[in-house]
Amino acid sequence: MRKILISVLFTLTLSACAPILIGSAIVTGVNVAHDRRSAGQVLDDKIITASVKNELRKTLQDDSRIKVDSYNGVVLLAGEVKTDGDRVAAEDAAAVKDGVMKVVNELKLVSEISDIGPRTKDGYLTSKAKASLLKIKLEEFDPTRVKITTANREVYLMGMVTRNEADAVVERIRHLRGVDRVVKIFEYLD
Repeated sequence: MRKILISVLFTLTLSACAPILIGSAIVTGVNVAHDRRSAGQVLDDKIITASVKNELRKTLQDDSRIKVDSYNGVVLLAGEVKTDGDRVAAEDAAAVKDGVMKVVNELKLVSEISDIGPRTKDGYLTSKAKASLLKIKLEEFDPTRVKITTANREVYLMGMVTRNEADAVVERIRHLRGVDRVVKIFEYLD
C-alpha cells in the first residue's frame, strides 16, 4: 500500500498536479460541508479537472484558451480554439478520463485567441455573478453550491439544485451587465 501511495504522489509531482491536488484537498475540506456532493465526489471532480487540464496541455498547441470544470463527473470545456480538430481533440481528451460521465463542449472556433483583456472581464463577470447570488432569498439556498465559469461573456452554471433555485440563479445572472448568455448545466434534485 505504501509503495502505491508513493508511486501515485511521485506521478502527480511529475505531472505538475501535486500542488493543485494538495491545495484543493485543503479547500475541499472547508467547502464539502456546504456541497450536496459527497466528499469523495468533490475530490474526484478536482482530480478530474486537474487531469483534463494536464492532458489538454499535452494534447493541444498553445493556440487555445480552454477553461475546464468538473461537477459530479460532468466536464465543462469553455473557451476558444482555432480549429475544429482542436475542439474535437479537447473533447476526446476529456471524455476518456476516469470518472467522466459527460463532456459539455462549449469551445468556440475563432481565428485569433483573445488576449488578456477579455479574460480579465470574464473573471470580473464571474465575481459579479457569485456576488449577485448572495441576494437570492430562497429557503435552503446556498450560493456556494453553484459553480460559475465565465468564458467570452458567457456564464456557465453547474451544481446540484432544485428547479426553483436554478430559475432564481439564472434570473439573477442574466440581468448582469456584460453577460451575453447563461448556460445551465445543472443537475436537478426535483
